[in-house]
Amino acid sequence: MSNPKSHQLIVPAASDGERLDRALAGPESGVTRGEARRLIAAGVVFVGGRRCGICSRLVRAGESITWQTPARQAGPRSSGGPDEAEPLRLVVERPGFWIFDKPAGMPVEPTRAGKLGTLSEVVRTRFGEVGLVTHRLDAATSGLLVVARQPRVQVELNALFAEHAIARRYLAMVSVDPDASRESAEGLWRSGALTIDRPLDGKRAVTHVTLLARSDTAAALLVDLDTGRTRQIRRHLAEVHLPIIGESPSGQRTGGRLLLHAYRLTLPPRFSGGALDVTSPIPAPFLTAARSLKLDLSKDLP
Repeated sequence: MSNPKSHQLIVPAASDGERLDRALAGPESGVTRGEARRLIAAGVVFVGGRRCGICSRLVRAGESITWQTPARQAGPRSSGGPDEAEPLRLVVERPGFWIFDKPAGMPVEPTRAGKLGTLSEVVRTRFGEVGLVTHRLDAATSGLLVVARQPRVQVELNALFAEHAIARRYLAMVSVDPDASRESAEGLWRSGALTIDRPLDGKRAVTHVTLLARSDTAAALLVDLDTGRTRQIRRHLAEVHLPIIGESPSGQRTGGRLLLHAYRLTLPPRFSGGALDVTSPIPAPFLTAARSLKLDLSKDLP
């Protein structure tokens, strides 16, 4: 697989105070205005080494603008299944969007210039297109992610997420401290379900939890989101003393594989031309952990 090409532009004096998309576009960069906007929306443009996703951001003379574009492939891209050596698995391909199964450890977008191995970079390299991210998974979280291929589709997907019209379901394996969790998670043990409605970062956040299996020290949960706050599942479960395995009760990663997986993604018929319900297999680390923790995950997940 070819590596993406990095490009750099030093903002000239004539472009001082211009919008980023205008400053990036032009004969010197070889980028059109539309391409500049798509690159900025994809999160692959950096100003002074820091990612900038705002087209209207004003630049100053002498600032460095860097961006990456996919290298040209030696031959045509296969229309078959995903590259066996590629950790990012293509699940659904439509003219306006893709659905990918992201492995744990892969960031969705770069956080600094030159960072490789992100989902955005792999999509550009593999498909020769800029994927437009509409929602995110933490780097440590595996599972399903929908990526737009056109700005118009990105706008539609953003609206659907805002309306809560796209259903997201996660599989989480958590540590259970009977003393600490007796009060806060009592409803989960009694009825098999729990809704956590607690604000995060000053905004309402709602997480629905369903009990799949429990042992003395651990539990397997299905988690559905009404909202999409930063690290919502991880933070909400920690608040009710059910930290996800691979994370400490304070919410910090402990070095092991975080056992949180975006298992199901459902798009409404009005967007996908028919109900589109996609599931991802349970990753091997979950099955290994389930055996050691005496949790039964043999039944099909709902």
